[in-house]
Amino acid sequence: MKQLKTVLALGASIGALSAGQALAQETKAQDTKAGEAMMITEVVVTAQKREEKLQEVPVAVSVVGEADLQRRNIGNIDQLKLVVPSFEATSFGVSVRGVGTSTFSTSIEPTVSTVLDGVVLGRPEMALGSFYDVARVEILRGPQGMLFGKNASAGLVSITTNAPKIGRLEAITNINAGQDGYNKSDVTVNLPLGDKAALRVGAFVNELDGVLTNKKDGRRFNGNDEWGTRAKLLWRPSDTVEVLITADYAKQDQSITWSPYKLNPTGVMGLTLAACGVKASPDNADLCIDGAQYKNRENYGFSAQVDWSLPGGLTLTSISAGRRDFDFSNGDSDSLPVNILNNNISNQDLRQVSQELRLASPTGGKLEYVAGLYYYRQKTNQVTDQTGTFGVSPVPIINSTINSLVDTESYAVFGQASYQLTDKLALIGGARLTRDKVSLDFRQFTRPGFFGINPTVTFDDTANHTNFSWKVGVQYQLAQRTMGYATVSRGYKGPGFNQTGVSNATTSQAVGPEIPTSYELGVKTTLLGGLAMLNLAAFSTKFEDYQAQTVDFTLTPPAFRTINAGELKTKGIEGDLTAVLAPGLLVTASAAYIDAQYGTFAPISCDPVTTPSGCVLIAPGLYGFNASGKALSGVSKWKTSLAAVYERSIGHGLQVNASADYGWRDGYNASATGDPNTAIKSYGILGGTVGIGAENDRWRLAVWGKNLTDKRFPSALFTTPFGGKGDYSQVLTGDAFRRYGVTLNLRY
Repeated sequence: MKQLKTVLALGASIGALSAGQALAQETKAQDTKAGEAMMITEVVVTAQKREEKLQEVPVAVSVVGEADLQRRNIGNIDQLKLVVPSFEATSFGVSVRGVGTSTFSTSIEPTVSTVLDGVVLGRPEMALGSFYDVARVEILRGPQGMLFGKNASAGLVSITTNAPKIGRLEAITNINAGQDGYNKSDVTVNLPLGDKAALRVGAFVNELDGVLTNKKDGRRFNGNDEWGTRAKLLWRPSDTVEVLITADYAKQDQSITWSPYKLNPTGVMGLTLAACGVKASPDNADLCIDGAQYKNRENYGFSAQVDWSLPGGLTLTSISAGRRDFDFSNGDSDSLPVNILNNNISNQDLRQVSQELRLASPTGGKLEYVAGLYYYRQKTNQVTDQTGTFGVSPVPIINSTINSLVDTESYAVFGQASYQLTDKLALIGGARLTRDKVSLDFRQFTRPGFFGINPTVTFDDTANHTNFSWKVGVQYQLAQRTMGYATVSRGYKGPGFNQTGVSNATTSQAVGPEIPTSYELGVKTTLLGGLAMLNLAAFSTKFEDYQAQTVDFTLTPPAFRTINAGELKTKGIEGDLTAVLAPGLLVTASAAYIDAQYGTFAPISCDPVTTPSGCVLIAPGLYGFNASGKALSGVSKWKTSLAAVYERSIGHGLQVNASADYGWRDGYNASATGDPNTAIKSYGILGGTVGIGAENDRWRLAVWGKNLTDKRFPSALFTTPFGGKGDYSQVLTGDAFRRYGVTLNLRY
C-alpha cells in the first residue's frame, strides 16, 4: 500500500505541481460530434478583482467550481483541504502553504483572509458556514494584500455565490442524504422582475449526528445542525449601472470536542476513563465528560454593490457591507467525568462595516489597472468565564473572567497595474498604503465568592501602525498558449493584543504587525490543442515577526501569551493538471511539496517527559522548547489530489456519470517539538459517485460514498489538557468516518 501511495504522489507531482485548480470551475469537457476534439471549458476567476481567464492570471490560484463542490459533497471551507493540496484546515484554523494563525486573541487577524462576494470577513469563524448556491471558491496562495486587504499575509479564500439572472425563471433543488443523520440539502429560486431586475432566494440545511459518544451520559458530539438563507436582488436601471443587493442569515449548533488517542493505563486519567468504558486508540470515538459542551453561532450580513460603466471602458465599483456574528460556546476542558474545570464559557459579539471604492480599466490595452480606497471597522466584545473545582471541592470554587472590547479601524489606498512593454512582455506593479488603529479595553478579574486563577488586571491600550506593502513582477508569453510569470510581494498583517490571560499587568500586551516577503515563479500552459491544462508554481516566503501564542521571557516568571514570536520560512512547488483522456472522461491531478520551518523562533510549550532533549525548565512548573530551525507543525511535505469524472449518453435523453477522487498526504507531526506520540502517518481518503440523469441537466440521481476505506484521521492531535504522562487526545470530525448516501438534483 505504501508503494501505491508513493506512485500516486509521484504521478500527480509529475503532471501537476501547482498554480490553478482546474479540478474546479466547470472544467467540464464538451461531448461533441464524432471526430471533433473535446475542449476544456475556460476557467474564469476574480483573483485580481476583475473577471479574467485563469490561464492568463499571474497568480497561484486554485479554483473549485459549483459542479465539483456538488459532486464531491464539499460543504464548507474545512473540506477544501481534501481538494487543494496547498490548503489545510484544522479545528484551530486554516493555513496556506503551511502557514496560518492559531490564537485565542480576538484582536489578532487571521493570516489567511476570507472574502464572501467581494466582502472581506474580519474573523475566520464568520465564513465557517455551509456552501450552497456557490458559483466557485478561489484559493489564492501567497500575500494578497495589494488588492484584498491587510489580513491576507499567507493567502486568501474567496467565495462567490451565484448572482440573479435577469429574464430567467429557475428553480433548483439539491437533496443529499446519508448515514448518521447526514442531510445537506438546499433550494434556490430565481425570479425575473421585469426586464431590468431579478431576485434570487436560497435556503439550506446541513445536519449530521454526532460521531463521538460520551460514555458518561450518551450525548453525541462533533456533529452539526445548521440552516440559513440568502437573498440577492439584481437591478439594471440602465445600460451603464448595475446594482446588486445581498442579505443572508445562518444559524449553527455544534459540539466540537476531543477523544482519547493514547492513555497511560496506570495514570489517573487512564484509570478514570477505563472505568467509564473508554478505550483510547487512533480509532477511538468515545469520551467521558460530565460538563457542558456546545458551540452555537448566529451570523448575518448585508451588502450593496454598484457597478458603473464609465466612458473609455472604465468601471467604477462600490461595495458597502455590514456583518454581525454571535458565538456562544462552552467546553468541559478537563477531559474527565469530574469537575476540575468543567466550564470554559466564551461569548463573542462581532460587528463589522466596510466600504470599498475601486476603479478598473478596460482589459486588452497596453495598460491595465485596478485602484481603489478601502475603509474597515470592526468591534468585538468577548467574555470568557472559567470555573471549576480543581478536584478539591464538591462545588466550583475557582474562577477567571475576562471581558475585552476590541475596536479595529483601518484605512487604505491600493492599486495594481500591468503594462504591456512588448507583445510578449508585461510589467506588474502594485502597492497598498494602510493605516491601522486597534484599541483594547481589557478587564481580567475573579467573580465574587471564588478563588482566582489569574490576577486582577485592568487596562486600556491602543496600537497604531502605517504600512506600505508592494508587489513587482513580470509576465511573459513563452508561446501561444504558455505564459510564465515571476513576482516578489511584500505583505502585511496588522497589529493586535494578547488577550489569552495576563499574568503581569505592568507589561505591554501589544503585538506588532506580521510581515511576509514572498518570491514566486510560475508557468501556465494549455496543451494538446485545448485538451489539457498544466499550471506550475515555485515559491519561497519568509514571515517576520510572526504572531503566535508562545513563551514570553520578558515576564518574571516567563508565561505563555500571544507575542511576535519570530520567523517562519516556507518554500516549495505546486501544480495542477487537467486533461481530457477520452470523450466524456476528464482527469485532474494536483500536488504540493511544502518545506516549512521555524526560523529564529521563541520557545513554545512542551512536555519534559516526551521531549527531554529540547525541553527545558524556564520557571517553576513551566517548560519551553526552542523550535528554531524545526519543521513547522501540522505540515506534510507532500499532498496530492486525484480525480476522474466520466459522462456518457445512453439514449432516450439520458446520460450516466461516475466520478472517483483520492486525496493523499504525507506523514507529519502535529507538534513542533517532534514528540513521537503526536506523529501522524500518511493517509489517503477515497470517494466516489455513480449516477444517472437527463442530458439537459433537469434531474440527476446518484449514490455516493465518502472516505470509503473508513480511514480515521485527526484534524488535531495534542497532549490531553489536565492529563498526565502519556495522555494524548485527538479531534475527529465527520469526514474521518465512512459514509454512504444518495443525491437528487432537480432543476427547472
